[in-house]
Amino acid sequence: MAVISEAPSELLAYCEQWNEDMAGFESEAGQIEYIRETLPDLLSDHSLVRQILEKIAGGGAYPDVRRCGAFQNELLLYLSPEQRFSLRLYFHEPGRYTVIHDHSSWGISGTPRGELGVIRYRREDDGKRPGYARLSECGRRILSPGEVDVTLPLDRGIHQTGSPEHRISVMLSVYGRPVRRLYFNQFDPENNRVHRVWPPRMKKKMLAGQALKEM
Repeated sequence: MAVISEAPSELLAYCEQWNEDMAGFESEAGQIEYIRETLPDLLSDHSLVRQILEKIAGGGAYPDVRRCGAFQNELLLYLSPEQRFSLRLYFHEPGRYTVIHDHSSWGISGTPRGELGVIRYRREDDGKRPGYARLSECGRRILSPGEVDVTLPLDRGIHQTGSPEHRISVMLSVYGRPVRRLYFNQFDPENNRVHRVWPPRMKKKMLAGQALKEM
C-alpha cells in the first residue's frame, strides 16, 4: 500500500474532495461524469504533478515503487478508504503503447503534458469460446494536456494507451470500484487470441496453491 500520509497535501485535498462528493452519487454514470469534469483540474495543476514526479524520482516511500500493480508502468497514488476509486499514474515510453487490454472498472484518463494516444477496439465475437477473441479497431484519439477520455469496464472498454510522440508520456487515471473480477484480459488481434492476466501478488498466491496440491 502506498504511504498515503506522505502524499502531497494538495493531492490529498483533491482525492478527499472526490471521495466526499462521489458518496452522493447513486449511479455509476454520475460518478463518471463527475470525475470527467474534475480530473482536468488536477491535470492542469503542474506544480502538484511536478511534486509527484520529484517524489518518484527521489525514491522516497511515496508512492511505493515496489508495489506490484497489474502493469509494470503503474503507480498507485491514492485509494479511497471506501474503495470508491483509485488514482494511478502511468509512464509511457516514447512511441510505445500498452498491450491491448480491458479493465474491471470504469476509468477516466488524461495527461498533464505532451500528448496521450488512445486506440479503442470492438469485440466482434460473443466471448463464449475460451481463449478466442476477434477485435476490430473502432477509434483513435490523441489527447492534449487537460483533455480526458472515458473507459468503460469489460468488453465495452477494450483499448490501449501510449505515447504518440518522441518523449515520455505521463498518464493520470481515476478508476471506479471494480466488478468482482481479479484479472484483466490481454488481447492478441493478429491471432484472434485472448488470455487472462493476474496481478503479480494474486498470481504468486495461485501458483503457491497449485504447488501445494502437487506436493
